[in-house]
Amino acid sequence: MICVNSDKSVTVPKLPLIFLSLAALLAIFFGVRYLFSREFMPYHAVVASKSWSELELGVQTIILGMLRIVGGGLASFGLALLWLMFPLNRGESWAAWAVLTIAATTLVPTLYVTIMLRRHEPKAKTPIVPTLIVLALILAGVGTSFLT
Repeated sequence: MICVNSDKSVTVPKLPLIFLSLAALLAIFFGVRYLFSREFMPYHAVVASKSWSELELGVQTIILGMLRIVGGGLASFGLALLWLMFPLNRGESWAAWAVLTIAATTLVPTLYVTIMLRRHEPKAKTPIVPTLIVLALILAGVGTSFLT
C-alpha cells in the first residue's frame, strides 16, 4: 500500500524497505568478501579436491579473476537495491519490478551454481542458504510493498 502523507508526498511503509536493506547489506557483504579474497573459498577446495596451493599459478589467476567478477556483481546488486529504495519509498511501482528483475538475474544463476556445486560434491558447504535468505528478503520486501 502506498501512503499519501499530509504534505501530499507518497511513501511506502518501512517494512519493505527493511527487508530490502537487509538483502542489500548481505549482498554487499558477500560481494566484498569475494572481491578481496586472496584464494578460493573453502567450499571451492572441497569441490576441486585440491587446496589453493595445489593449483597452478595460471589457474589461481583465473579463479581470482572470476571471484573479483562475482564479488563486483554482488556488491553492485546490493548497491542497486539500496538506490532503488528511493523511488520505491516514493511509491514508484516500476522500482519494485526493477528490484525483481535485478534479483532474478543475479540470484537465479547464483542459486543454480551453488546447487550444482553441492550436487557435484555434497560435502561442499556452498552458500545455498545465504542465497535463499537474500531471495526471501527480496520477495518479502517487494511483496509487502505491493500489499501494504
